[in-house]
Amino acid sequence: MATQAPPVAVPRASGMNRKTLEALTGYLYVAPWIISSIVFTFGAMLYVFYLSFTDLQLLNTPQLIGLDNYAKVLSDPLFHTAVFNTLLYAAVVTFCQTWLALILAVVLNAKIRGKQFFRTAWYIPSVTSSVVISLIFVWIFQKDGILNYALVTLFGWTGFQPVAWLTDASAHTALPALMILSISTTAPTFMLYFLAALQDVPEEVYEAASLDGCTGVARFFRITVPMLRPIIFLVVVLGTIGTLQIFDQAYIMTSGGPLNQTTTINFLIYQSAFTNYNMAYAAAMSFVLFVLIFILFLVQNRFLGGSNTGQ
Repeated sequence: MATQAPPVAVPRASGMNRKTLEALTGYLYVAPWIISSIVFTFGAMLYVFYLSFTDLQLLNTPQLIGLDNYAKVLSDPLFHTAVFNTLLYAAVVTFCQTWLALILAVVLNAKIRGKQFFRTAWYIPSVTSSVVISLIFVWIFQKDGILNYALVTLFGWTGFQPVAWLTDASAHTALPALMILSISTTAPTFMLYFLAALQDVPEEVYEAASLDGCTGVARFFRITVPMLRPIIFLVVVLGTIGTLQIFDQAYIMTSGGPLNQTTTINFLIYQSAFTNYNMAYAAAMSFVLFVLIFILFLVQNRFLGGSNTGQ
């Protein structure tokens, strides 16, 4: 009887090879996103950074001119006006929308009837096109619009003189009008952030605070706000970045007027690139805006985000 040969042992793939294969498979799936980000985001940023050192207009061959564009940007009075308008807009809108969103979240997180309806109703403006919302507010802020009608007729402000909020240069109301629009449409979005964070706050914390006599406004500032410190930091950072890039509202509602009262950095970049066709100058302003956003992020991280690491 013939002796049967023992089976040949097939070597198993080592754990290292299996992990390597899994990692390569994961990288393969995300490769399209990584490649597109490198080419269309970081590649475009590097190219624009290069253009900021050239004299590119529209069709000419760009020539390197050093820091001339940056020198012109930093000495341009109109750019100084745009920086002031943008920073003022960002500071007011970010502060107001953060606190309004937090208060709305606390109210709608309470046990009240119809809160699901109010959550939906408050959020509708956030999912509406910014162009549509801007056109609606153009009508609201007209001299014979609904806002002036409400102030005079409904609230009885007989001494109030109706004003064209978006076009009256002497009233200085154009920029505040844009602030009102932005606060009312972005606060509901951040309200959802706070609502989600409030779900993770243990109820036992509030019960213990109540036993110690901490209720109402004191509980809000001593318990709720400190517990939401990380999400407050996130909302402030996202709000600041968004407000510093304001463009569509200023373009649609005021076109930077009246008398440059609503001229922002992004609006000035658009004018330089697509109205005056000075692409290199617009590229320089873009990187100045990038540096400004980065510096403000570092400041916010220092005063708001630093304490999060210890929690």
